[in-house]
Amino acid sequence: MRQKNQNLLFIGTIIFFIVGMIHITLALLGILCMVLPFILRAWSGKKLWCTTYCPRASLFNKLLKPIALNRKAPKWLFSKQAKKAVLVFFLINLFFITMSTLMVGLGRIEPMIYLRFLIAFKIPIELPQMFAWDAPNYLLHLGYRFYSMMLTTTTVGLMLGTLYRPRAWCNICPIQTLTK
Repeated sequence: MRQKNQNLLFIGTIIFFIVGMIHITLALLGILCMVLPFILRAWSGKKLWCTTYCPRASLFNKLLKPIALNRKAPKWLFSKQAKKAVLVFFLINLFFITMSTLMVGLGRIEPMIYLRFLIAFKIPIELPQMFAWDAPNYLLHLGYRFYSMMLTTTTVGLMLGTLYRPRAWCNICPIQTLTK
């Protein structure tokens, strides 16, 4: 892929957050960012997603290069234990998303139709929805959960990228860890 095209991939991250505001069920497109890295890894034998196609890495480069402090990160932040902790958190998050969506689908719990940060904290901002079309409660719930997960990891990535270097998040990204 040509460098110019790689520099434009950040638009994918922006589009993701915009389509979630059009209708939250469109946030399910985030599943592509979780599946494509493994397909590319199996097809090429390389981490093509992380090195070439990740729209979030492109966003971090584009936004943070001019403002990042470019300080050396503490060793513990990129240690195997830190990567493992982020991966475990990610897997727990996916487990909660799966089980709560299943419970909503079975009618045992109400859907959480609001954003959360780090699984646990309700964000006191209502996500605008430009179009209102009917969708099953489990899809609404799942959309909000994926949007919340992407918002959390992007926010953490922006903070790390500002404090250290633009793609600091990439060192502990669970997708990068799993595709190694």
